[in-house]
Amino acid sequence: MRFCSWICLLLSLLGVCSACTGSIGSSGRPDGDEDAPILLDGTDGTGGDAGTMGDDGSVTDAGQDAGADAGADPGPDAGQDDGGDASTDAGSDAGTGDGDGSPGRVLQVGPTRTYKTPCQAAAAARDGDTIEIDAGEYLGDVCAWTRNDLTIRGVGGMAHLRANGAAYGGKAIWVIQGDHTTVEWIEFSGCTVPDQNGAGIRQEGTGLTVRHCSFHDNEDGILAGDDPESDILIEYSEFARNGYGDGQSHNLYINHVRRFTFRFNYSHAAHQGHELKSRAYENVILYNRISDEAGDPSYTVQLPNGGLSIVIGNLLEQGPDSPNHTLFSYGDEGLTNPTPQLFMVNNTLVNDYDGGTFVRIAAGATATLTNNLFVGSGTRVSGTAQETNDLSDANGACLSDRAGFDYHLVAGCPAIDAGADPGSAAGFDLVPRSEYLHPCAEEPRPASPPLDVGAYEFR
Repeated sequence: MRFCSWICLLLSLLGVCSACTGSIGSSGRPDGDEDAPILLDGTDGTGGDAGTMGDDGSVTDAGQDAGADAGADPGPDAGQDDGGDASTDAGSDAGTGDGDGSPGRVLQVGPTRTYKTPCQAAAAARDGDTIEIDAGEYLGDVCAWTRNDLTIRGVGGMAHLRANGAAYGGKAIWVIQGDHTTVEWIEFSGCTVPDQNGAGIRQEGTGLTVRHCSFHDNEDGILAGDDPESDILIEYSEFARNGYGDGQSHNLYINHVRRFTFRFNYSHAAHQGHELKSRAYENVILYNRISDEAGDPSYTVQLPNGGLSIVIGNLLEQGPDSPNHTLFSYGDEGLTNPTPQLFMVNNTLVNDYDGGTFVRIAAGATATLTNNLFVGSGTRVSGTAQETNDLSDANGACLSDRAGFDYHLVAGCPAIDAGADPGSAAGFDLVPRSEYLHPCAEEPRPASPPLDVGAYEFR
């Protein structure tokens, strides 16, 4: 088990780490005040969105998002937020004694600290600062972060930003406008907006890293705008029950960025939307558990505009109540991204819906599927793909506990030692090196060729 796993285990023993991040609570539900009324006035704040195309009609969802998308996603707004505050939110030190003006200060947040709320620290932050937020709840505290190269982290446990229906600028709990921001050990919940796409984080700057965070019971978990220079990394984090319920808001929605990397995460039970939707030019999706479970999500994974996509070692599950009936979709809204190539290697795909499609690939894409284990009924691949050593298991006999979402292999499964060496492609090593460890962690995959088929090596 890697170091991050031991951190979560230690925190769980201290009573501050439940599931991935220790924040949703033993019941798995929020504390009862997340469902604030929504005003359906059609506005999206006062403008200044990230300039994304989204699902506003300029790019259609081809009828696959459980109904036509009609403007709930960010859309191409223009202008500054709330009357031009983008250049003034950072503020100045204002004599609080946090440093001499040089970068790299530490601003502490908490009931006994100089800054009582995260947004007070946001107003005082300078480029390069670290903001440390004491564990605990911060109610209705919403704002923009405008400075660059910030590290914002919870300390002593999770810092829970419980929005209670509030949002900054009609967008999110945090609207991140600065570049190269890192967010760690923060819990985001309860964001609603009139446009029905209130997010935990609305990413408008260039470059974002999120790790050990939780996003639940918002209208979107993370909603990132178009930025061809932006790289987004999300790891060791949980996304649960996000979505307004219209099929147009999702656990995660990443628009056109340069590269999106998603690894060692747990995304589940989105409400009518997708567990993961990305329009990134490159997608690197590694060793995650992305599962509908008892929820009613649409796609498990949707990459609607294609792009170079590396998908290795994931546990992907479509639940029995999915309104979409396709588990993984590639290029269904047009292969408009460069390099329409998909590599799916050593994934375990479980279809708990009676029928439907495991993988749908748009015409014109180049798709290579190697060592994947398909469990359940339905069409294995719709479209054209080169398959090597993929296996089907209609009844789930290979899985340790299908109903309990334990997809380790059992003795006698024909997937054992049945894999091929996937080699490398497009500069990526395609050999699986890790395995997903629940919750939101990883462990090394045993290196004992030949490979087993699927996301787990038999032990």
